[in-house]
Amino acid sequence: MAGSGDSLYFFPDQEVTLAELQEILAGDDSEKRSWAISHLLRYAQWDDIWQFVSRDDVREIFPDLDLPDTLRQAWARMLKIEAPVG
Repeated sequence: MAGSGDSLYFFPDQEVTLAELQEILAGDDSEKRSWAISHLLRYAQWDDIWQFVSRDDVREIFPDLDLPDTLRQAWARMLKIEAPVG
């Protein structure tokens, strides 16, 4: 994984540093949190995901995540979440 000043690999569409990610995840902006967690679940390696969020964090914000349907269904199964389709 990158150092604190380097852009993180699981944000391919823009540069986000470790410090910025930590600030987003600790902040009160639920839209930014769901955006960041969506990127983690889409692009990060398994072990990297859980360095930043817990399974409960993901369950809590799950309805707001921006995930393709197939990925949403896969995460819902892994996290034992009832995922409405559509």
